Amino acid sequence: MEKDFKEKYERIKNTFIPDIPYSEELSEGEKKLDDKLTRIKKEADALYTVNDPYGIVEWYDEEDIHTELYQFCYALPKGGDLHAHDNTMISYDRFEQIIKEYAYISLNGDTKGMLYTKFSSDLPEDAISINEALGKGILSQKELGQMLVMNDGTEENGYWARLEQLFSATGDFYNDVSIMEKIWEEGFRSCVERGVMLVEVRDWGVEDDVLNMIRIRTLREAYYRVKKEHPDFLVRLIGCSGKDEGTTVESSCEVLRSYIRVSKLVKDDFDPDNAEDFIIGLDLANEEDVSKPLGDFAEFLMSDEVRDSGLKLYLHCGESLRRDNNSVVDAYIMKTRRAGHALNMYRFPQLMKEYAGKHIAVEVCLMSNYRLGYVRDLRLHPGLQYMISGIPIVLCSDDGLFMARAPMVDDFYSAILCWDLNLGDIKALCRNSIIYSGLSETERNRLMKAWENCWDEFIREQNKKLN
Repeated sequence: MEKDFKEKYERIKNTFIPDIPYSEELSEGEKKLDDKLTRIKKEADALYTVNDPYGIVEWYDEEDIHTELYQFCYALPKGGDLHAHDNTMISYDRFEQIIKEYAYISLNGDTKGMLYTKFSSDLPEDAISINEALGKGILSQKELGQMLVMNDGTEENGYWARLEQLFSATGDFYNDVSIMEKIWEEGFRSCVERGVMLVEVRDWGVEDDVLNMIRIRTLREAYYRVKKEHPDFLVRLIGCSGKDEGTTVESSCEVLRSYIRVSKLVKDDFDPDNAEDFIIGLDLANEEDVSKPLGDFAEFLMSDEVRDSGLKLYLHCGESLRRDNNSVVDAYIMKTRRAGHALNMYRFPQLMKEYAGKHIAVEVCLMSNYRLGYVRDLRLHPGLQYMISGIPIVLCSDDGLFMARAPMVDDFYSAILCWDLNLGDIKALCRNSIIYSGLSETERNRLMKAWENCWDEFIREQNKKLN
């Protein structure tokens, strides 16, 4: 009787424990690796105490990055990063190598931590080259990093204020196309190293077609140099404008109009006989709680002008904890192809059914949401609820330079630990990043085949370590 009772009890209990509906079936080799994953998750879990931010790899924590789980996440072929901003997709270690060569830094007063190029008109008298500051011991490696990343010490003055400070601190570089070209190239290289095969870059534009064209073509050239070494690697742009209170609706729309015009002139012609669109979509961004509502832009975003351009909408929305923020509803009405963040969509249960039914993917940026203070315990992140509800999600890096030691690696590491994902769940997330990308059908099929080859090789290599 005791055995029958336990079996009945477990059967009833299991009816209430949800599976992730699009988790993948596993082969025998994958099942073998999944058993290893169960073990190394427990080993990583044991590193955290009740006082630690669970599942978070801190900037200078060497213990976490040497765990088997972190190394597993680094080697994982992740597919695509579908929400990465142009100037911050690079990993910090690569960025540091560039600024050591080109940057001066202010270490005093109101400008402390600001970076400058050698020829900057605003270069303070006390600014010193980073190489010299490090060489003379005036600045340590750790101190430099703490000046240039988001960390737990940023809460006191406000998370978004700190992020804006970081953009200002590195802003002088954005005005030097030659340096930005190096940052973009190294950014793409760091993506490849971290198992990312596609980057859909949010490119922040201006109202000037000529300036946009120069920047976009320069970024494309940086991409081509990496693609010569890694032929399966792809980059696509999503033209982005601001919606902050200091910007008019019309000027924001003019920036997007510029992308519409430029998109006709810039193709991915790395393979001239099979040129594809390089600019694939439009978006609006800024801190939502202090910006114009997304609905203010509805007339333009739903116009024939945008619809006939061929560019799709990939809208930031719901990056807020406020009950009165309903931009996820606006984005749905505007027929966004994906939702960027959608943190507060859990407040709209009927809308969640629509996103699931119409297969509208959510771009989940775990480390960004953590660093900006939206979700301080990623075990409570609504992304897991979205997965269980059948909404396809993709893991993305957002402003990875400032948010994570290794963008995308840290996002997968946190998701696997905090959501207790198995290998079938992970495989589905990686595949989603190709299925819900903005690529053409031909490109998606080609990239999926290349990713499947990488995945199979990953399984073989990981299983070799078990023998």
